[in-house]
Amino acid sequence: MIEMIVVLAILGLALTITTGFVARRNPTMDLSVASSRLAGAMRLARSRAITEGHPVLFATTPDGRGYRVDNIATILPPSVTVAMEGPAAIMFAPDGSATGGALRVASGGRSRVVTVNWLTGRITVAEIP
Repeated sequence: MIEMIVVLAILGLALTITTGFVARRNPTMDLSVASSRLAGAMRLARSRAITEGHPVLFATTPDGRGYRVDNIATILPPSVTVAMEGPAAIMFAPDGSATGGALRVASGGRSRVVTVNWLTGRITVAEIP
């Protein structure tokens, strides 16, 4: 009987320790990952436009939970929202330029803006204070 109580106590202690290592949703991390994914997808769209020699369209999904590159949708974490500022979509041209625009990425009360320069197609990510 004592051995059984000791085994249960050890299992309880092990369970208590391991539950502290379970990954939890972090809005700040979700924001960082989502803005990096958006910027990466835009850079890929620009590269595709240059290498394939035809325009590539980038747009957010209508529900604000993801984005589309050439009508292929990607969903972001549930705590993240995305909204276009300016035009409804950004077109990347074969010469490397773009129509320009910005996206506001928000999660947990914090925001970042992903901006596309219309002349160069350069993509930047900035924290909004």
